[in-house]
Amino acid sequence: MADALYEDVEFRNAIKEVFLKYPEAQRKYALSSLALEEQMKIDFDKQVGVSRIDGNKIITEFVDRDSVIRMQLCLKWNFDYSKCLHWIEAPE
Repeated sequence: MADALYEDVEFRNAIKEVFLKYPEAQRKYALSSLALEEQMKIDFDKQVGVSRIDGNKIITEFVDRDSVIRMQLCLKWNFDYSKCLHWIEAPE
């Protein structure tokens, strides 16, 4: 996983340029790796991460996409915004 810090330098530099062009986005968005999800062998075609706040922790569980029935807000999209990878339940 440490190698991931040195991979994709050209890609990360391109993303950095986007953040420099749109500074208001710097506090709203972050680039996130899917290394942990890959290690857990998460299949995003069948599963989605659902998160909740518990004190000072963010707890994420991966569930079958078909089992999520409450209203959700998408936190992480795939590269072309065609599929949500990570949800949080919408406030009631």
